[in-house]
Amino acid sequence: MRLTRPDYVIDLARLRSSRKSDLRAAGDNFLFEENAGSDRQTDFEAFATTAPGLRGGAAQYFHAKIEGRRRTHIPTTFQPMNAIALLPEGIEPVQKIVRLECIDDPMSAQPLGFDAIAAAIVGDRAAIAPLIREMNQYPGARPAFACFKAEVAADLREPNWAVRLMIRLGLGHYALAPGPRHYALMEYTVREVMKQATVAHPFAVPTVLESRGSEYFYPAPAGTGYGYTVDLADMSPSSPVREFLHIRLDYRPEHLVRVARVTGPATDVDLAAVRDGHLASMRAKCGRPDYGAPMSGEVDP
Repeated sequence: MRLTRPDYVIDLARLRSSRKSDLRAAGDNFLFEENAGSDRQTDFEAFATTAPGLRGGAAQYFHAKIEGRRRTHIPTTFQPMNAIALLPEGIEPVQKIVRLECIDDPMSAQPLGFDAIAAAIVGDRAAIAPLIREMNQYPGARPAFACFKAEVAADLREPNWAVRLMIRLGLGHYALAPGPRHYALMEYTVREVMKQATVAHPFAVPTVLESRGSEYFYPAPAGTGYGYTVDLADMSPSSPVREFLHIRLDYRPEHLVRVARVTGPATDVDLAAVRDGHLASMRAKCGRPDYGAPMSGEVDP
């Protein structure tokens, strides 16, 4: 993304010259973004903000133009201005999708405790309806990051499946969080997303504008067709998991297939190392040895 708004250009240079890896990552993600086209960039840079700097502006843009306040809001993610990032029709409708959700907040707002929820999943599934209603209550239409179940099937067979997903899918905000925290594995099909969609293309490649400033996000090179998750432990650098965004889905009880309690932090993360490892994978995948830039050797002050 070649920014033109003067205050953003100045702040981008400041971020990329920082000795702190998380700030450098934030800057790099904007610079290396190739799936947010000129129309989307124009919309982002024209958006009036009150927060200072590039990250502040991006946060306000996300809340106003992507997430919105109403369930009926259409994120710019799935509008024609984002045509470059929209996934074409033809995704196999029976493919299974999985998403990891933290359920601490919705769990606290309904009567069932964690153990009762776990029991209900394999027993009286109707009992988890209050939890599902709470999960569907959050305002706005935030796009959901997700992946195909087949690509994490081996991780889901492990006893510590939730931690494995956090690591494989680059969920640093979960993996580094103190615990205990509680998570739900949501499973549904491409067809279910498409049936609820009110837009022509309900799937998209994630861009830096949807990343919410996460240093564990890395923009995919143009032409690769999907996003790719940053493996926080470099467990399988040769096969990064494809990730994508889909328009918000209203869950049903049958979508919640298992739960886990995780006492964190679940892992340590060498940010520069995992980003460098991911960069090597992306360069190999797109055949462009000049894509991106390494972060190794940086030290926080």
